[in-house]
Amino acid sequence: MTSRPSRRAHQATALEEWATAVEPEALVPADTASLQAIAELTERRNELDRALLGAVQVARAERRSWSEIGAMLGVSKQAAQRKYAKATNK
Repeated sequence: MTSRPSRRAHQATALEEWATAVEPEALVPADTASLQAIAELTERRNELDRALLGAVQVARAERRSWSEIGAMLGVSKQAAQRKYAKATNK
């Protein structure tokens, strides 16, 4: 499976290109802790979303119902199906 560069990787490349062209005296210090926290939490959320999808796929392979899966997700069976049916092929 070929990996497509992530949006974050693309943005990092663009930032590096900008950084090589900018004049040092034009730079202003900035506190980026809040933005770093957002990026880190987003990555963790993405990891959890992938793990959750894997768990739903296993549950469907074990012939668990959408009602059961929805209950574990805290949503209706219809909501669970809408979100995961295509990815589980069931």
